Amino acid sequence: MKKSLKIAGIMLILAGVLILLVIPGSWLLGYYERRSLPAEFDQESASAMALNQSILGKMGGAAEVEKLRELARAFQRQLHGEQTIARLEIPRIGINAVVVEGTADTSLRKGVGHQEGTSLPGAGENFAIAGDRVLYGAPFLNLNELSEGDEIKVKTTYGQFAYTVTASKIIEPEDTTILNPPGYDAITLITCDPVWSTAHRLVIQGRLESGKLLQP
Repeated sequence: MKKSLKIAGIMLILAGVLILLVIPGSWLLGYYERRSLPAEFDQESASAMALNQSILGKMGGAAEVEKLRELARAFQRQLHGEQTIARLEIPRIGINAVVVEGTADTSLRKGVGHQEGTSLPGAGENFAIAGDRVLYGAPFLNLNELSEGDEIKVKTTYGQFAYTVTASKIIEPEDTTILNPPGYDAITLITCDPVWSTAHRLVIQGRLESGKLLQP
C-alpha cells in the first residue's frame, strides 16, 4: 500500500513538472508563430484589393449584402492551409487575434483557426473558428465569460462585420451540428471544456448585426 502511494506521488510530481514545462513551451512557440501574422494579414488584404475591385466592378448597383457574399465566396475559393484570413476582436474578454485557415495543430499554434468547410463572414452561412484554452497563448481561455448580447468583431480582406452573442452551450466532441448553416449569417466559436480537459466543447454562437465593405 505504501509503495503504491509512493508511486502515485511520484507520478503526480512528474505530471506537475510536465505541465510546468509544456505550457510555457507552447506559449513561447505560439508567440513565435503569431508574431508575423498581423503583417501577413495586412499583406493579404493589400493583395486582395485588385480581385475585390474586379468583382465589385462587375456587380454594378447590387446590394451591399450581395457584394459581400460574392467577395466572401471568391476569397474562400482560393484559401490554403494556415493562410491569414481575418482579424477577430472580442472586447468583452480582450481578444484581438489573427484568424488563419484550418484547425490542425499547426494552425492552432498560431492562435485561432477557421474550421474548414464552414463559410467566411458575409457569405450568409456559418463562420466557425476554434482556439485553444490552455496551450499556445490560450486565446479562448475566457470564452466562458461571454454572454448573450456581447459583441464580436471580425475584419476580413473584403469587409468588416459585427456579431452579437446569442447562445453559449456545452456539447459533446462528436457533435458537429453546431457547424451547420442556421439560415442566417452566423459565427461559432469553439474550444475545449472544462479547462485542462477535452471531455466536452464550449460553443459560443452569434448572429451578424452589420456587415460593411472594406474601403480601399
